[in-house]
Amino acid sequence: MQLLDSPLNKMLETVYKHLETLQEQARELPHPQQAIFTKILEDLSNSLQEMAGSRLFESATNNAAKLVEIEKNNRLLERTVAQQVGQIRQLREQLEKQISQHRRDTQALTKSEAKLQTMLRNSPDLISIVGSDGRVRYHSGALQRLLGYNPEERIGKFHGELIHPDDLLAWQTYFGKLLESPGIGGAIEYRKRHADGSWIYMESIGNSLLYDSSVQGIIINSREIGERKQAEIAVRESELHYRVMSQITSDFAYSFKGLPDGKFACEWATEAFERCTGIVPEELESFGWWNSELVHPDDREMLIKQLEGCNFSRTGANEYRIINQKGEVRWVRDYWQVVWDKTAERVVRLWGACQEITDRKQVELKLQLVNQVLQAQIASAPLAINCTSNDGNTVVWNRAAEQLFGWTAAEVLGKPLPNIPEGQKQDFYALLKSASNGQPQNGLEISLLKKDGSSIDVWLWAARVRDPAGQTVGSINIFSDLSERKRIEEERQKLAAMKDMEEPFWARYVSPPKTPKKKGSG
Repeated sequence: MQLLDSPLNKMLETVYKHLETLQEQARELPHPQQAIFTKILEDLSNSLQEMAGSRLFESATNNAAKLVEIEKNNRLLERTVAQQVGQIRQLREQLEKQISQHRRDTQALTKSEAKLQTMLRNSPDLISIVGSDGRVRYHSGALQRLLGYNPEERIGKFHGELIHPDDLLAWQTYFGKLLESPGIGGAIEYRKRHADGSWIYMESIGNSLLYDSSVQGIIINSREIGERKQAEIAVRESELHYRVMSQITSDFAYSFKGLPDGKFACEWATEAFERCTGIVPEELESFGWWNSELVHPDDREMLIKQLEGCNFSRTGANEYRIINQKGEVRWVRDYWQVVWDKTAERVVRLWGACQEITDRKQVELKLQLVNQVLQAQIASAPLAINCTSNDGNTVVWNRAAEQLFGWTAAEVLGKPLPNIPEGQKQDFYALLKSASNGQPQNGLEISLLKKDGSSIDVWLWAARVRDPAGQTVGSINIFSDLSERKRIEEERQKLAAMKDMEEPFWARYVSPPKTPKKKGSG
Protein backbone atom coordinates (compact mmCIF):
# COMPACT_ATOMS: atom_id res chain seq x y z
CA MET A 1 0.00 0.00 0.00
CA GLN A 2 2.80 2.34 0.83
CA LEU A 3 4.66 1.43 -2.30
CA LEU A 4 1.70 2.17 -4.48
CA ASP A 5 0.61 5.30 -2.69
CA SER A 6 3.78 7.10 -3.28
CA PRO A 7 3.73 7.08 -7.15
CA LEU A 8 0.00 7.81 -7.24
CA ASN A 9 0.32 10.71 -4.93
CA LYS A 10 3.16 12.10 -6.98
CA MET A 11 1.14 11.68 -10.13
CA LEU A 12 -1.85 13.42 -8.59
CA GLU A 13 0.34 16.24 -7.31
CA THR A 14 1.76 16.67 -10.81
CA VAL A 15 -1.73 16.77 -12.28
CA TYR A 16 -2.91 19.32 -9.74
CA LYS A 17 0.12 21.52 -10.42
CA HIS A 18 -0.72 21.49 -14.15
CA LEU A 19 -4.29 22.39 -13.28
CA GLU A 20 -3.13 25.34 -11.18
CA THR A 21 -0.88 26.51 -14.02
CA LEU A 22 -3.80 26.34 -16.45
CA GLN A 23 -6.02 28.27 -14.04
CA GLU A 24 -3.41 31.06 -13.75
CA GLN A 25 -3.01 31.29 -17.53
CA ALA A 26 -6.78 31.28 -17.98
CA ARG A 27 -7.02 34.57 -16.09
CA GLU A 28 -5.22 36.33 -18.97
CA LEU A 29 -7.85 35.28 -21.48
CA PRO A 30 -10.80 37.57 -22.49
CA HIS A 31 -13.75 37.19 -20.21
CA PRO A 32 -15.86 34.92 -22.47
CA GLN A 33 -13.00 32.42 -23.11
CA GLN A 34 -11.88 32.65 -19.47
CA ALA A 35 -15.31 31.58 -18.20
CA ILE A 36 -15.46 28.59 -20.56
CA PHE A 37 -11.95 27.40 -19.84
CA THR A 38 -12.34 27.84 -16.08
CA LYS A 39 -15.47 25.66 -16.20
CA ILE A 40 -13.53 22.92 -18.00
CA LEU A 41 -10.73 22.98 -15.40
CA GLU A 42 -13.21 22.87 -12.54
CA ASP A 43 -14.92 19.84 -14.05
CA LEU A 44 -11.56 18.14 -14.49
CA SER A 45 -10.50 18.93 -10.92
CA ASN A 46 -13.80 17.57 -9.57
CA SER A 47 -13.36 14.40 -11.57
CA LEU A 48 -9.86 13.88 -10.12
CA GLN A 49 -11.10 14.45 -6.64
CA GLU A 50 -13.93 11.96 -7.08
CA MET A 51 -11.53 9.51 -8.56
CA ALA A 52 -9.03 9.97 -5.69
CA GLY A 53 -11.72 9.53 -3.03
CA SER A 54 -13.56 6.65 -4.64
CA ARG A 55 -13.24 3.03 -3.65
CA LEU A 56 -12.29 2.17 -7.15
CA PHE A 57 -9.20 4.21 -6.75
CA GLU A 58 -8.43 2.57 -3.41
CA SER A 59 -8.79 -0.81 -4.93
CA ALA A 60 -6.59 0.24 -7.78
CA THR A 61 -3.65 0.29 -5.38
CA ASN A 62 -3.74 -3.40 -5.24
CA ASN A 63 -4.41 -3.78 -8.93
CA ALA A 64 -1.51 -3.28 -11.30
CA ALA A 65 -3.79 -3.20 -14.31
CA LYS A 66 -5.70 -0.30 -12.85
CA LEU A 67 -2.43 1.49 -12.19
CA VAL A 68 -1.45 1.17 -15.81
CA GLU A 69 -4.82 2.54 -16.86
CA ILE A 70 -4.40 5.46 -14.51
CA GLU A 71 -0.99 6.14 -16.00
CA LYS A 72 -2.56 6.14 -19.45
CA ASN A 73 -5.22 8.55 -18.25
CA ASN A 74 -2.49 10.68 -16.75
CA ARG A 75 -0.66 10.85 -20.06
CA LEU A 76 -3.93 11.61 -21.79
CA LEU A 77 -4.55 14.35 -19.28
CA GLU A 78 -1.06 15.75 -19.82
CA ARG A 79 -1.64 15.87 -23.58
CA THR A 80 -4.98 17.57 -23.00
CA VAL A 81 -3.36 20.06 -20.68
CA ALA A 82 -0.61 20.67 -23.28
CA GLN A 83 -3.24 21.26 -25.97
CA GLN A 84 -5.10 23.66 -23.71
CA VAL A 85 -1.84 25.50 -22.97
CA GLY A 86 -1.25 25.87 -26.75
CA GLN A 87 -4.76 27.17 -27.24
CA ILE A 88 -4.27 29.58 -24.35
CA ARG A 89 -1.03 30.77 -26.00
CA GLN A 90 -2.80 31.30 -29.33
CA LEU A 91 -5.61 33.15 -27.60
CA ARG A 92 -3.05 35.28 -25.78
CA GLU A 93 -1.31 36.13 -29.09
CA GLN A 94 -4.66 37.00 -30.68
CA LEU A 95 -5.50 39.14 -27.68
CA GLU A 96 -2.19 40.97 -27.94
CA LYS A 97 -2.82 41.60 -31.67
CA GLN A 98 -6.31 42.87 -30.93
CA ILE A 99 -5.00 45.13 -28.17
CA SER A 100 -2.29 46.47 -30.51
CA GLN A 101 -4.85 47.07 -33.31
CA HIS A 102 -7.20 48.72 -30.83
CA ARG A 103 -4.35 50.98 -29.70
CA ARG A 104 -3.57 51.94 -33.34
CA ASP A 105 -7.26 52.53 -34.08
CA THR A 106 -7.52 54.68 -30.99
CA GLN A 107 -4.50 56.76 -32.06
CA ALA A 108 -5.88 57.15 -35.60
CA LEU A 109 -9.28 58.12 -34.21
CA THR A 110 -7.63 60.69 -31.93
CA LYS A 111 -5.71 62.18 -34.89
CA SER A 112 -8.84 62.17 -37.03
CA GLU A 113 -10.83 63.92 -34.33
CA ALA A 114 -8.06 66.50 -33.90
CA LYS A 115 -7.98 67.04 -37.67
CA LEU A 116 -11.76 67.37 -37.76
CA GLN A 117 -11.72 69.89 -34.92
CA THR A 118 -9.00 71.91 -36.70
CA MET A 119 -11.06 71.90 -39.91
CA LEU A 120 -14.18 72.96 -38.06
CA ARG A 121 -12.35 75.77 -36.27
CA ASN A 122 -10.81 77.12 -39.46
CA SER A 123 -13.60 76.39 -41.93
CA PRO A 124 -15.21 79.50 -43.45
CA ASP A 125 -18.56 77.72 -43.24
CA LEU A 126 -20.61 77.43 -40.07
CA ILE A 127 -21.43 73.83 -39.08
CA SER A 128 -24.37 73.42 -36.70
CA ILE A 129 -26.29 70.47 -35.28
CA VAL A 130 -29.92 71.15 -34.40
CA GLY A 131 -32.17 68.72 -32.57
CA SER A 132 -35.70 67.81 -33.60
CA ASP A 133 -36.94 70.41 -31.10
CA GLY A 134 -35.13 73.16 -33.01
CA ARG A 135 -32.53 73.77 -30.31
CA VAL A 136 -28.84 74.04 -31.12
CA ARG A 137 -26.67 71.18 -29.92
CA TYR A 138 -23.44 72.21 -31.62
CA HIS A 139 -21.88 75.25 -33.36
CA SER A 140 -18.45 75.31 -35.01
CA GLY A 141 -15.98 78.11 -34.33
CA ALA A 142 -17.08 79.98 -37.47
CA LEU A 143 -20.06 81.30 -35.47
CA GLN A 144 -17.75 83.76 -33.69
CA ARG A 145 -16.20 84.88 -36.96
CA LEU A 146 -19.42 85.20 -38.96
CA LEU A 147 -21.98 86.38 -36.41
CA GLY A 148 -19.90 87.48 -33.40
CA TYR A 149 -21.37 84.98 -30.87
CA ASN A 150 -19.52 82.57 -28.59
CA PRO A 151 -20.47 79.04 -29.77
CA GLU A 152 -20.86 77.71 -26.18
CA GLU A 153 -23.31 80.48 -25.32
CA ARG A 154 -25.64 79.49 -28.16
CA ILE A 155 -25.91 75.81 -27.17
CA GLY A 156 -29.50 75.02 -26.19
CA LYS A 157 -30.89 78.13 -27.92
CA PHE A 158 -33.45 77.96 -30.72
CA HIS A 159 -31.79 78.15 -34.11
CA GLY A 160 -34.56 80.32 -35.53
CA GLU A 161 -34.51 83.05 -32.89
CA LEU A 162 -31.74 84.99 -34.71
CA ILE A 163 -33.43 84.78 -38.14
CA HIS A 164 -34.99 87.92 -39.60
CA PRO A 165 -38.77 88.02 -39.00
CA ASP A 166 -39.44 88.31 -42.74
CA ASP A 167 -37.47 85.08 -43.36
CA LEU A 168 -38.62 83.08 -40.33
CA LEU A 169 -41.67 81.47 -41.98
CA ALA A 170 -39.56 80.20 -44.88
CA TRP A 171 -37.08 78.71 -42.40
CA GLN A 172 -39.81 77.00 -40.38
CA THR A 173 -41.21 75.44 -43.56
CA TYR A 174 -37.74 74.29 -44.59
CA PHE A 175 -37.00 72.83 -41.14
CA GLY A 176 -40.34 71.02 -41.12
CA LYS A 177 -39.47 69.28 -44.40
CA LEU A 178 -36.13 68.14 -42.92
CA LEU A 179 -37.98 66.62 -39.96
CA GLU A 180 -40.29 64.72 -42.29
CA SER A 181 -37.75 63.55 -44.87
CA PRO A 182 -34.28 62.28 -43.89
CA GLY A 183 -31.41 63.25 -46.15
CA ILE A 184 -30.05 66.44 -47.72
CA GLY A 185 -32.45 69.29 -48.45
CA GLY A 186 -32.06 72.12 -50.93
CA ALA A 187 -30.39 75.46 -50.23
CA ILE A 188 -32.22 78.22 -48.37
CA GLU A 189 -31.29 81.88 -47.97
CA TYR A 190 -32.18 84.04 -44.99
CA ARG A 191 -30.85 86.86 -42.82
CA LYS A 192 -29.44 86.34 -39.31
CA ARG A 193 -28.83 88.99 -36.71
CA HIS A 194 -25.17 89.71 -35.95
CA ALA A 195 -24.04 90.36 -32.40
CA ASP A 196 -23.68 94.06 -33.31
CA GLY A 197 -27.35 94.21 -34.43
CA SER A 198 -26.76 94.16 -38.18
CA TRP A 199 -28.29 91.57 -40.53
CA ILE A 200 -26.09 89.07 -42.34
CA TYR A 201 -27.23 87.20 -45.46
CA MET A 202 -26.69 83.44 -45.04
CA GLU A 203 -27.13 80.43 -47.31
CA SER A 204 -27.73 77.07 -45.58
CA ILE A 205 -28.06 73.44 -46.59
CA GLY A 206 -29.59 70.98 -44.11
CA ASN A 207 -28.92 67.24 -43.82
CA SER A 208 -31.42 65.37 -41.67
CA LEU A 209 -29.64 62.59 -39.70
CA LEU A 210 -32.20 62.19 -36.94
CA TYR A 211 -32.19 58.39 -37.32
CA ASP A 212 -28.39 58.13 -37.29
CA SER A 213 -27.42 57.01 -33.79
CA SER A 214 -24.10 58.84 -34.00
CA VAL A 215 -25.75 62.23 -34.78
CA GLN A 216 -29.48 62.12 -33.95
CA GLY A 217 -29.97 65.62 -35.28
CA ILE A 218 -29.98 67.87 -38.35
CA ILE A 219 -26.60 69.08 -39.63
CA ILE A 220 -26.77 72.59 -41.10
CA ASN A 221 -23.94 73.96 -43.23
CA SER A 222 -24.16 77.77 -43.51
CA ARG A 223 -22.05 80.39 -45.28
CA GLU A 224 -22.13 84.18 -45.47
CA ILE A 225 -23.27 85.48 -48.91
CA GLY A 226 -23.41 89.24 -48.32
CA GLU A 227 -21.18 90.12 -51.28
CA ARG A 228 -23.10 87.81 -53.59
CA LYS A 229 -26.44 89.29 -52.48
CA GLN A 230 -25.14 92.80 -53.07
CA ALA A 231 -24.02 91.74 -56.53
CA GLU A 232 -27.44 90.18 -57.19
CA ILE A 233 -29.19 93.33 -56.00
CA ALA A 234 -26.92 95.41 -58.23
CA VAL A 235 -27.71 93.13 -61.17
CA ARG A 236 -31.45 93.40 -60.50
CA GLU A 237 -31.19 97.18 -60.30
CA SER A 238 -29.15 97.20 -63.49
CA GLU A 239 -31.75 95.01 -65.19
CA LEU A 240 -34.49 97.33 -63.95
CA HIS A 241 -32.62 100.37 -65.28
CA TYR A 242 -32.05 98.52 -68.53
CA ARG A 243 -35.75 97.66 -68.88
CA VAL A 244 -36.74 101.25 -68.14
CA MET A 245 -34.20 102.60 -70.64
CA SER A 246 -35.28 100.01 -73.19
CA GLN A 247 -38.89 101.10 -72.76
CA ILE A 248 -38.25 104.84 -73.13
CA THR A 249 -35.52 104.87 -75.80
CA SER A 250 -35.73 104.21 -79.50
CA ASP A 251 -32.36 102.43 -79.48
CA PHE A 252 -32.28 98.62 -79.43
CA ALA A 253 -29.73 95.80 -79.19
CA TYR A 254 -29.78 92.37 -80.79
CA SER A 255 -27.95 89.04 -80.99
CA PHE A 256 -27.86 86.62 -83.93
CA LYS A 257 -26.44 83.11 -83.88
CA GLY A 258 -24.28 82.16 -86.85
CA LEU A 259 -25.41 78.93 -88.52
CA PRO A 260 -23.10 76.51 -90.39
CA ASP A 261 -24.80 77.35 -93.71
CA GLY A 262 -23.81 81.01 -93.34
CA LYS A 263 -27.22 82.24 -92.28
CA PHE A 264 -28.09 83.90 -88.98
CA ALA A 265 -30.89 83.06 -86.55
CA CYS A 266 -32.17 85.79 -84.23
CA GLU A 267 -31.59 84.90 -80.57
CA TRP A 268 -33.05 88.03 -79.00
CA ALA A 269 -33.72 91.73 -79.49
CA THR A 270 -34.64 94.35 -76.92
CA GLU A 271 -38.12 95.83 -76.58
CA ALA A 272 -37.36 98.95 -78.60
CA PHE A 273 -36.91 96.81 -81.72
CA GLU A 274 -40.63 96.10 -81.92
CA ARG A 275 -41.45 99.73 -81.16
CA CYS A 276 -39.09 100.98 -83.87
CA THR A 277 -39.97 98.46 -86.60
CA GLY A 278 -43.46 97.33 -85.70
CA ILE A 279 -42.54 93.62 -85.79
CA VAL A 280 -41.40 91.15 -83.12
CA PRO A 281 -37.95 89.46 -83.37
CA GLU A 282 -39.56 86.04 -83.98
CA GLU A 283 -40.93 87.34 -87.30
CA LEU A 284 -37.45 87.97 -88.72
CA GLU A 285 -36.20 85.75 -91.49
CA SER A 286 -33.38 83.37 -90.65
CA PHE A 287 -30.80 85.54 -92.43
CA GLY A 288 -31.59 88.64 -90.38
CA TRP A 289 -33.46 91.82 -91.02
CA TRP A 290 -30.78 93.14 -93.42
CA ASN A 291 -31.95 90.54 -95.96
CA SER A 292 -35.66 91.12 -95.39
CA GLU A 293 -38.24 93.64 -96.49
CA LEU A 294 -37.46 95.58 -93.34
CA VAL A 295 -34.32 97.14 -94.86
CA HIS A 296 -34.64 99.70 -97.64
CA PRO A 297 -33.92 98.03 -101.01
CA ASP A 298 -31.19 100.57 -101.84
CA ASP A 299 -29.26 99.65 -98.65
CA ARG A 300 -29.80 95.88 -98.50
CA GLU A 301 -27.02 94.78 -100.87
CA MET A 302 -24.46 96.99 -99.18
CA LEU A 303 -25.18 95.44 -95.77
CA ILE A 304 -25.04 91.85 -97.03
CA LYS A 305 -21.70 92.35 -98.80
CA GLN A 306 -20.19 93.96 -95.74
CA LEU A 307 -21.37 91.08 -93.52
CA GLU A 308 -19.98 88.46 -95.90
CA GLY A 309 -16.56 90.11 -95.78
CA CYS A 310 -16.23 90.24 -91.99
CA ASN A 311 -13.61 88.13 -90.21
CA PHE A 312 -12.84 87.29 -86.60
CA SER A 313 -13.29 90.00 -83.93
CA ARG A 314 -14.27 92.55 -86.56
CA THR A 315 -16.43 95.50 -85.59
CA GLY A 316 -18.21 97.97 -87.77
CA ALA A 317 -20.87 100.64 -88.02
CA ASN A 318 -23.41 101.30 -90.76
CA GLU A 319 -26.08 103.86 -91.41
CA TYR A 320 -29.04 102.62 -93.41
CA ARG A 321 -32.78 102.94 -93.77
CA ILE A 322 -35.48 100.58 -92.56
CA ILE A 323 -39.13 100.51 -93.50
CA ASN A 324 -41.45 99.83 -90.56
CA GLN A 325 -44.85 98.16 -90.67
CA LYS A 326 -46.52 101.51 -91.28
CA GLY A 327 -44.41 102.07 -94.39
CA GLU A 328 -42.39 104.86 -92.75
CA VAL A 329 -38.70 105.16 -93.64
CA ARG A 330 -36.51 105.41 -90.55
CA TRP A 331 -32.73 105.88 -90.41
CA VAL A 332 -30.64 103.79 -87.98
CA ARG A 333 -26.96 103.67 -87.11
CA ASP A 334 -25.95 100.05 -86.50
CA TYR A 335 -22.86 99.27 -84.38
CA TRP A 336 -22.01 95.55 -84.71
CA GLN A 337 -19.36 93.00 -83.78
CA VAL A 338 -18.86 89.43 -84.92
CA VAL A 339 -17.50 86.48 -82.90
CA TRP A 340 -15.15 84.28 -84.90
CA ASP A 341 -14.66 80.59 -84.06
CA LYS A 342 -11.09 79.59 -84.94
CA THR A 343 -11.90 75.87 -84.89
CA ALA A 344 -14.94 76.13 -87.16
CA GLU A 345 -13.35 79.03 -89.12
CA ARG A 346 -16.60 80.93 -89.33
CA VAL A 347 -18.67 83.57 -87.62
CA VAL A 348 -20.71 82.00 -84.80
CA ARG A 349 -22.42 85.08 -83.37
CA LEU A 350 -23.26 88.66 -84.29
CA TRP A 351 -23.98 91.29 -81.66
CA GLY A 352 -25.18 94.77 -82.41
CA ALA A 353 -26.87 97.92 -81.17
CA CYS A 354 -28.98 100.19 -83.36
CA GLN A 355 -29.59 103.86 -82.72
CA GLU A 356 -32.42 105.60 -84.50
CA ILE A 357 -31.05 108.73 -86.19
CA THR A 358 -34.00 109.74 -88.37
CA ASP A 359 -34.27 113.28 -86.97
CA ARG A 360 -30.52 113.82 -87.15
CA LYS A 361 -30.37 112.40 -90.66
CA GLN A 362 -33.16 114.68 -91.83
CA VAL A 363 -31.29 117.66 -90.43
CA GLU A 364 -28.09 116.47 -92.08
CA LEU A 365 -29.85 116.04 -95.39
CA LYS A 366 -31.29 119.55 -95.12
CA LEU A 367 -27.87 120.91 -94.22
CA GLN A 368 -26.38 119.00 -97.10
CA LEU A 369 -28.92 120.55 -99.46
CA VAL A 370 -28.24 124.00 -98.03
CA ASN A 371 -24.51 123.41 -98.38
CA GLN A 372 -24.95 122.32 -101.97
CA VAL A 373 -26.99 125.43 -102.75
CA LEU A 374 -24.46 127.60 -100.91
CA GLN A 375 -21.56 125.99 -102.74
CA ALA A 376 -23.35 126.56 -106.06
CA GLN A 377 -23.96 130.20 -105.15
CA ILE A 378 -20.36 130.70 -104.09
CA ALA A 379 -19.07 128.99 -107.22
CA SER A 380 -21.24 131.14 -109.52
CA ALA A 381 -20.92 134.43 -107.58
CA PRO A 382 -19.42 137.37 -109.56
CA LEU A 383 -17.39 138.42 -106.52
CA ALA A 384 -14.21 136.67 -105.36
CA ILE A 385 -14.99 134.49 -102.31
CA ASN A 386 -12.76 132.37 -100.16
CA CYS A 387 -13.09 130.70 -96.75
CA THR A 388 -10.29 130.16 -94.26
CA SER A 389 -10.21 127.75 -91.33
CA ASN A 390 -9.22 128.65 -87.78
CA ASP A 391 -5.63 127.73 -88.54
CA GLY A 392 -5.53 130.14 -91.52
CA ASN A 393 -5.64 127.58 -94.34
CA THR A 394 -7.87 128.06 -97.38
CA VAL A 395 -10.89 125.76 -97.67
CA VAL A 396 -12.93 127.60 -100.40
CA TRP A 397 -11.63 129.45 -103.49
CA ASN A 398 -14.27 130.17 -106.15
CA ARG A 399 -13.89 130.87 -109.88
CA ALA A 400 -14.22 134.63 -109.42
CA ALA A 401 -11.26 134.48 -107.02
CA GLU A 402 -9.26 132.56 -109.64
CA GLN A 403 -10.06 135.25 -112.22
CA LEU A 404 -9.39 138.14 -109.86
CA PHE A 405 -6.12 136.99 -108.28
CA GLY A 406 -4.78 134.51 -110.90
CA TRP A 407 -4.29 131.42 -108.66
CA THR A 408 -6.35 128.31 -109.31
CA ALA A 409 -8.21 126.51 -106.52
CA ALA A 410 -5.80 123.54 -106.76
CA GLU A 411 -2.88 125.89 -106.03
CA VAL A 412 -4.55 127.48 -103.00
CA LEU A 413 -6.77 124.94 -101.16
CA GLY A 414 -5.27 123.63 -97.91
CA LYS A 415 -2.66 126.40 -97.82
CA PRO A 416 -2.47 129.95 -96.41
CA LEU A 417 -3.81 132.74 -98.64
CA PRO A 418 -1.15 133.57 -101.27
CA ASN A 419 -2.35 137.11 -102.05
CA ILE A 420 -1.38 138.79 -98.77
CA PRO A 421 1.62 141.17 -99.02
CA GLU A 422 4.51 140.03 -96.83
CA GLY A 423 4.42 143.07 -94.57
CA GLN A 424 0.63 142.90 -94.06
CA LYS A 425 0.17 139.21 -93.19
CA GLN A 426 0.09 139.72 -89.41
CA ASP A 427 -2.45 142.54 -89.62
CA PHE A 428 -4.57 140.71 -92.20
CA TYR A 429 -4.84 137.47 -90.22
CA ALA A 430 -5.57 139.48 -87.07
CA LEU A 431 -8.44 141.05 -89.01
CA LEU A 432 -9.74 137.59 -90.04
CA LYS A 433 -9.44 136.36 -86.47
CA SER A 434 -11.51 139.30 -85.20
CA ALA A 435 -14.13 138.41 -87.82
CA SER A 436 -14.13 134.80 -86.53
CA ASN A 437 -14.67 136.18 -83.02
CA GLY A 438 -17.85 137.94 -84.07
CA GLN A 439 -16.56 141.32 -85.31
CA PRO A 440 -17.40 141.34 -89.06
CA GLN A 441 -15.64 143.64 -91.49
CA ASN A 442 -17.91 145.54 -93.91
CA GLY A 443 -16.34 147.27 -96.92
CA LEU A 444 -12.77 147.58 -95.68
CA GLU A 445 -10.48 148.89 -98.42
CA ILE A 446 -7.19 146.98 -98.70
CA SER A 447 -4.49 146.28 -101.26
CA LEU A 448 -3.66 142.62 -102.17
CA LEU A 449 -1.32 140.79 -104.57
CA LYS A 450 -2.03 139.01 -107.82
CA LYS A 451 -0.19 135.96 -109.13
CA ASP A 452 1.76 138.09 -111.65
CA GLY A 453 3.15 140.17 -108.76
CA SER A 454 1.03 143.27 -109.34
CA SER A 455 -1.19 144.73 -106.64
CA ILE A 456 -4.92 145.21 -106.70
CA ASP A 457 -7.18 147.35 -104.52
CA VAL A 458 -10.27 145.57 -103.20
CA TRP A 459 -13.08 145.97 -100.74
CA LEU A 460 -13.24 143.22 -98.08
CA TRP A 461 -16.26 141.82 -96.29
CA ALA A 462 -15.43 139.19 -93.64
CA ALA A 463 -17.68 137.22 -91.24
CA ARG A 464 -17.31 134.03 -89.14
CA VAL A 465 -18.47 130.55 -90.22
CA ARG A 466 -20.03 128.07 -87.76
CA ASP A 467 -20.59 124.30 -87.89
CA PRO A 468 -23.98 122.62 -87.12
CA ALA A 469 -23.05 122.53 -83.43
CA GLY A 470 -22.56 126.33 -83.38
CA GLN A 471 -18.77 126.17 -83.07
CA THR A 472 -16.70 128.70 -85.06
CA VAL A 473 -14.66 126.90 -87.73
CA GLY A 474 -13.27 129.88 -89.68
CA SER A 475 -14.30 132.93 -91.69
CA ILE A 476 -15.79 133.71 -95.13
CA ASN A 477 -14.11 136.54 -97.08
CA ILE A 478 -15.63 138.41 -100.03
CA PHE A 479 -13.51 140.66 -102.25
CA SER A 480 -14.74 143.34 -104.68
CA ASP A 481 -12.33 144.85 -107.26
CA LEU A 482 -11.89 148.63 -106.80
CA SER A 483 -9.49 149.10 -109.72
CA GLU A 484 -12.10 149.93 -112.37
CA ARG A 485 -14.07 152.10 -110.01
CA LYS A 486 -10.95 154.00 -109.03
CA ARG A 487 -10.02 154.42 -112.69
CA ILE A 488 -13.45 155.85 -113.50
CA GLU A 489 -13.28 158.14 -110.48
CA GLU A 490 -9.87 159.36 -111.56
CA GLU A 491 -11.17 160.03 -115.13
CA ARG A 492 -14.13 161.92 -113.74
CA GLN A 493 -11.85 164.02 -111.57
CA LYS A 494 -9.61 164.75 -114.58
CA LEU A 495 -12.57 165.81 -116.71
CA ALA A 496 -13.84 168.04 -113.95
CA ALA A 497 -10.40 169.65 -113.67
CA MET A 498 -10.20 170.30 -117.43
CA LYS A 499 -13.64 171.87 -117.40
CA ASP A 500 -12.59 174.21 -114.65
CA MET A 501 -9.62 175.33 -116.71
CA GLU A 502 -11.71 176.17 -119.87
CA GLU A 503 -14.36 178.29 -118.13
CA PRO A 504 -13.67 181.78 -116.68
CA PHE A 505 -13.56 181.82 -112.97
CA TRP A 506 -16.67 183.99 -112.74
CA ALA A 507 -18.78 181.47 -114.72
CA ARG A 508 -18.95 179.35 -111.58
CA TYR A 509 -20.68 182.15 -109.73
CA VAL A 510 -22.95 183.79 -112.41
CA SER A 511 -25.95 181.98 -113.82
CA PRO A 512 -26.99 182.73 -117.43
CA PRO A 513 -30.41 184.47 -117.86
CA LYS A 514 -33.41 182.27 -118.45
CA THR A 515 -35.11 182.58 -121.93
CA PRO A 516 -38.89 183.14 -121.59
CA LYS A 517 -41.12 180.52 -123.17
CA LYS A 518 -43.25 181.49 -126.18
CA LYS A 519 -47.01 181.28 -125.98
CA GLY A 520 -48.48 178.22 -127.50
CA SER A 521 -45.18 176.32 -127.36
CA GLY A 522 -45.32 172.89 -126.13
